[in-house]
Amino acid sequence: MTGSTLLALDLVAALVTAGAWVAAAVLARGAVLNRRRGAGLTLALVGVGTVGVIFQGVFTAQLAAHGWWFVQEKVFFALPLTVVAVVLLGLLALPDLLRVARGTSSTVDARSRAVLVGAAAAGLAGVVARVVIGYPLDPVPALVLSVLVLVSAGLAYAVFARRPRRVIAALAAFGVLVLVASVGVAWLGSAALPGALATTHVHATTDDTTPAEPAPTGPAPTPPAPTGTSVTSLRTPADAPGAVRSFDLTAAQQTVTLDSGRTVSAWTYGSLPGPKLRVTQGELVDVTLHNRDIEAGATIHWHGVDVPAGEDGVAGVTQDAVLPGESFRYRFAATDPGTYWYHTHQVSSDGVRRGLFGTLVVLPPNGVPESVDLTVPLHTLGGTVVLGDSDLATARAVPAGQSVRLRLINTDQVPHRFSLDGASFVVVAADGRDLTGGTAVTDRSVRIPAGGRIDLSLVVPPAGVRLSSNASATAVLSVSPTGAPVPATAPTPAEDLDLLGYGTPRQTDFPSEGGRVEATMVLDRSPRFLGAVPAYAYTVNGAVFPHIPSIEVSAGNRVRLTVANRGSETHPMHVHGHHVLVIEWDGIRSTGSPLWLDTFDVQPGEVWVVEFVADNPGIWMDHCHNLDHAAAGMMMALTYRGITSPFQQGGSHANQSE
Repeated sequence: MTGSTLLALDLVAALVTAGAWVAAAVLARGAVLNRRRGAGLTLALVGVGTVGVIFQGVFTAQLAAHGWWFVQEKVFFALPLTVVAVVLLGLLALPDLLRVARGTSSTVDARSRAVLVGAAAAGLAGVVARVVIGYPLDPVPALVLSVLVLVSAGLAYAVFARRPRRVIAALAAFGVLVLVASVGVAWLGSAALPGALATTHVHATTDDTTPAEPAPTGPAPTPPAPTGTSVTSLRTPADAPGAVRSFDLTAAQQTVTLDSGRTVSAWTYGSLPGPKLRVTQGELVDVTLHNRDIEAGATIHWHGVDVPAGEDGVAGVTQDAVLPGESFRYRFAATDPGTYWYHTHQVSSDGVRRGLFGTLVVLPPNGVPESVDLTVPLHTLGGTVVLGDSDLATARAVPAGQSVRLRLINTDQVPHRFSLDGASFVVVAADGRDLTGGTAVTDRSVRIPAGGRIDLSLVVPPAGVRLSSNASATAVLSVSPTGAPVPATAPTPAEDLDLLGYGTPRQTDFPSEGGRVEATMVLDRSPRFLGAVPAYAYTVNGAVFPHIPSIEVSAGNRVRLTVANRGSETHPMHVHGHHVLVIEWDGIRSTGSPLWLDTFDVQPGEVWVVEFVADNPGIWMDHCHNLDHAAAGMMMALTYRGITSPFQQGGSHANQSE
């Protein structure tokens, strides 16, 4: 069974245990327990709960094969607690219940009733451990839950044994105090500023207070302190070689009329999608961003382009958000040919959805081998899917026999599947990096995570070819000799192409010197305080932004990340400033062309292992590119030692990194 299936089954077993024992505890309150039928029903409920514990053990044992991250809180807390409950039920409560059920006794004593209540509390604590504590198992909340279980049993005994009111009141007050205090401590921790980025600000120092040219034209950042290297100095030098390609982009509110005639209110960089930026490898890209009237502010993040840190466009990390009337200048060398895109990284969960995005293509000096080169972003705006620049079916005239490159870009929050009807295709690149030795594919879809890109190469047949996606039956693209729409002739492929084994393997050499860093990111969703507000947040290693400790590296380190998804939703993880080499995907080693990605989709129950070389100093965001998830906590930093930032979350520019 898959990891996600086992996680779901384990939670169901825990809920069955808790539900059965809670029902038994409810019966313990009334006189019905002292009747034969009532005692029999209670025995049955105790048995159901016990069977649930057995199944929890079975599922936990199977989950352990998928990784320690899926079972830690079960092995060290939930299972031992419920096993103790089973033992106490068997030793103390069951004899009483059996005597009443057989008619040899007429009462179940207070001790047995209290054990039933304690078992119910233990079952509930097991559920809480799974959905609230998660991974890693924090000993403090585990201790709090254990104390609450004991208090529940003690309070039940005091009530059933008719102990003095002051004893009952004292136990109840103590339980409430423990609960309130633990919640209060969690709230205070979330309201405090510390975290990876906050710590960076507190200790921000630099020995170079002069930013590298060209300096931004926006507002001056808070001056850094006197030692270290600030991200403001990690910018493209003024004398960098290469022909300059200059662009001006203006972020503004705009009413967009789609091809269907529907009008939508959008935020754009001047058009929807934003202007297509096409440059040649070796050129210098010089972009000035102006903000006309986006009150929330805007930036430009160059998604997938390994720019210098100071050009990365993350509000509160590499710059302040550009507010209405302000400007900021970005400058970087187009060093790596490929398909990229750009979008705001200020309140991006809202800004990107509303339309603050565009495409960037870096061409090799001699161009691509295909005769026709089409860039096709997919975006959902106000519930309407736009493929390319249209929400309707479009067609492009290309003579039969000519080759076409389709640069597919998923700018949405969720993964999408693309399929070609009418021709085979070869995957020639993923996330801007070429794949080698790819063979023609005819019966597979291509799954692209949020933020990801796939380049397909095909030859136009006489009948043409049709590109469609799972996002819309209306927004499709046809490429045909006549320029006419191509009707669907085949069902959508049921399987996705596995890029892990696609293409020809090639040796990838990592530097042997520089040291090695290993880090684990366990993704989940749990109740947390998010900025002091209760939320069902998305977590990394049990914490939410900005309280997730950063992954700290030194330049030259070889970094291995293990990313496990304990949750029920997919998480497209995006590492800024670097491409990562996929080593292993859910236990399967990469055997095809080296797969270098900047956005890799960790589906429920999966474990990914990726590696990269820390060769781009800076402070880099590492977050889920379902930007709603990032806004709800699933965002952290990859930081190089000695690099600091003078920028901060909030402040006069209301910086919000997601």
